[in-house]
Amino acid sequence: METMTLKLHGKLDDGSEAYRSYYLVTDGGRLAGRGRASVLPMSKDAPMPPVDYVEVRQGGEEEAIMQLVHTLLALPGNAGLMAELNETPT
Repeated sequence: METMTLKLHGKLDDGSEAYRSYYLVTDGGRLAGRGRASVLPMSKDAPMPPVDYVEVRQGGEEEAIMQLVHTLLALPGNAGLMAELNETPT
């Protein structure tokens, strides 16, 4: 299991500054190829996907976390923001 933070910042379409923070947790299956990553919003207005986790059958935790990050970056309200993935949660 690994924990990480994803921090997003930048300007929204209306010109206002935005900051979002997510806590990411991975779990399982490194040897079997399976993996799962879950997300918890740490910012009040952080948009969330309909499902708060991603499971993969191949690629393990690394693939699951990358798919989850791409899902979060594509959400309305996060598109165009700069991203920083930190393996030492803060």
